[in-house]
Amino acid sequence: MLGSLARWWRGSPDPAAGTGEDVLQPDAPGPMIWMQIGPEAASAGLDGALQVLTRLHRVRPEMRVILALPPGLEPILPEGVELVPPPDESIGVARDALDRVKPGLVVLFGNELPGTLITGADRENIPVMMVDVCLPPPLRRLGRIGQRGLLRRIGRIVVRDQASFGLLERQGLDPAQIDVGGALGLPPEPLRCSEAERASMAALTHTRPVWLAASVPQAELAAVLAAQAHAQHHAHRMLLILAPDQPDDALELGDRLTDEGWTVASRSLEGEPDAETEIFLADDPAEYGLWYRVAPVTYMGGTLIGAAGHARSPFEPASLGSAVVHGPQTAPYADDYVRLDEARAARSIHDETSLGEAIADLMSPDRAAVLAHNAWAVTSGGAAAAEAIVRAILREFDAARAERTS
Repeated sequence: MLGSLARWWRGSPDPAAGTGEDVLQPDAPGPMIWMQIGPEAASAGLDGALQVLTRLHRVRPEMRVILALPPGLEPILPEGVELVPPPDESIGVARDALDRVKPGLVVLFGNELPGTLITGADRENIPVMMVDVCLPPPLRRLGRIGQRGLLRRIGRIVVRDQASFGLLERQGLDPAQIDVGGALGLPPEPLRCSEAERASMAALTHTRPVWLAASVPQAELAAVLAAQAHAQHHAHRMLLILAPDQPDDALELGDRLTDEGWTVASRSLEGEPDAETEIFLADDPAEYGLWYRVAPVTYMGGTLIGAAGHARSPFEPASLGSAVVHGPQTAPYADDYVRLDEARAARSIHDETSLGEAIADLMSPDRAAVLAHNAWAVTSGGAAAAEAIVRAILREFDAARAERTS
């Protein structure tokens, strides 16, 4: 349901408001920000925006925020936030809305440039800033964000990554007005496991190099086995924990691998690998939290040729300290892989030869640790990004207020 400010703005009285004292008025005391989220940004989810709003309320509880969202979206909002529809595509309507509300700052969330709102704010002498701007891979096309006339009216832009910073700089924007804030998002909930099982498995494998091939489809099995054989030339006691994309195929797969000369054990039969096991079949999808903790390196199955029926998110191993190796076929988690790659938090490979080389190379604890550390920073960095955006918002708001009162 629309809040009281929305009813006031539309000019419709709130029958429950009595005399109207509970309805926010344009001259109501306290600082106010107008935040607008366009359809493109809203379609990607509101978690990041809500993270910023929650942090903003915690830092400055007296701040009121008018949140303009596309129709049909009614999220649970933090205290002090009123939901309204965005103004019509008319400069006059936008100016009238801003004149009524008199916000101290307009904050645009995402890449979209609402021309009427920006122009209206400019004519009302209200500063405008953009946050959570990310020019999409792989081409980093400008799209609507390339409207230079509107961009010149933006006082501050907070981008997600260095690539977006560079592209805006090449468009002629002053680097001093662009901040790199990082990517928003709540840290993923780490997959759980039994601590007793983890300790037991760690004790069995602590003297052996171990890697995990997660959710491997049949079409990639030959590449994974070739990578294991290659890596064994560098570490002959190498243990591969192999989690097939179709767990029901594990028993048949075990027989096949045994016939091919591999020493095989499985979770469902033997329960644990012994000192001679070369391939351990992890055939229970509920135990990925255990395998990510045991294996310092994880290859994300299906990313080499795109055949996984049950693709796993790379943030699963990344959040648990396992270095991520992946091929070029990253759907449906392409954005997550881009974030990891840009942060040098994953190793990209392109064929079975490079997979084997990557696994052998990452058996060096130092190299795997660098990837794991960078990945942890990515998966836990959403809170830092929210903090950076809130700081930028308050800096712009306070500077504008000081200028108005000077």
